[in-house]
Amino acid sequence: MSDTIKERLSRMEERQVALYSMVEKSMASYGDLANRVSSLEALKHRALGMIAVVGVGCSMAWDLIKSYLNGKG
Repeated sequence: MSDTIKERLSRMEERQVALYSMVEKSMASYGDLANRVSSLEALKHRALGMIAVVGVGCSMAWDLIKSYLNGKG
């Protein structure tokens, strides 16, 4: 009788170890995904900043071109 209890406890322990391993892998994957998302967000902010700078530059250039053309006409 004690052999069956030992076997059951051994299987329970193996399952528990397997579950812990699965949880550790899942958390590692989540951490990796979170790092990738945060780096993409930083890249997005940089891109939006560059777009804003280019937009302001184009707007100023267009205003200069318009004033030059209106002054000549």
